[in-house]
Amino acid sequence: MQYLKKEEIKEIQLALLDYIDETCKKHNIPYFLSYGTMLGAIRHKGMIPWDDDIDISLYREDYERLLDIIEKENHPRYKVLSYDTSSWYFHNFASILDTSTVIEDHVKYKRHDTSLFIDVFPIDRFTDLSIVDKSYKYVALRQLAYIKKSRAVHGDSKLKDFLRLCSWYALRFVDPRYFYKKIDQLVKNAATNTPQYEGGIGIGKEGMKEIFPVDTFKELILTEFEGRMLPVPKKYDQFLTQMYGDYMTPPSKELQEWYSHSIKAYRKN
Repeated sequence: MQYLKKEEIKEIQLALLDYIDETCKKHNIPYFLSYGTMLGAIRHKGMIPWDDDIDISLYREDYERLLDIIEKENHPRYKVLSYDTSSWYFHNFASILDTSTVIEDHVKYKRHDTSLFIDVFPIDRFTDLSIVDKSYKYVALRQLAYIKKSRAVHGDSKLKDFLRLCSWYALRFVDPRYFYKKIDQLVKNAATNTPQYEGGIGIGKEGMKEIFPVDTFKELILTEFEGRMLPVPKKYDQFLTQMYGDYMTPPSKELQEWYSHSIKAYRKN
């Protein structure tokens, strides 16, 4: 078994992105490059050099339609990994996998190897901001329910580490999919015909940073990304500034090392 080089991983991910882009165009599904991928498109015209994943986002109705289409098309390599397609997956977003590859899992308490992927995030619209804080707490508990014990210790505070370890032991009896259901129910209960806000709920631990005025992501423009012209929100500056601050200034070398995911993957025989 030989690990793929970073450029080989990038080529596989871009081929997967091309497939998703073609599928969205074919079925008239609006999507956009998101999070660090949007930042890479604006600052580097491609992937952030020290990053190794790709993120896209869609409004909830388009998100569900895209996943349904990919499942029904039954591509020989590209498959949906989600709560509904897996017996163990627990995140409140999906991934599209290239199943010809394997990523070794060194993070989860119960090991689940996956494949090279693109993360696909739903954007929800709502008015009740209380769901942001509630989902944030569920995300923190979900993380403690699935990570290895060593990853529960951050070294930032003896008291905090003690509390994290106590929670980690208590959560050994809880399926992390339980927290998926709690977050999903929050989103469903908050659905409204007169939303004021939109953003990712239960995705990460950024809290209000991920929440924007309604229709922030509605209008899209094309921008260069790895030699392709791909969609980002017209209001990308609003998103990137809120998420990353002075986003056009690259971080220090130390932070670049910290931000790097260092994916280790290989091809199946």
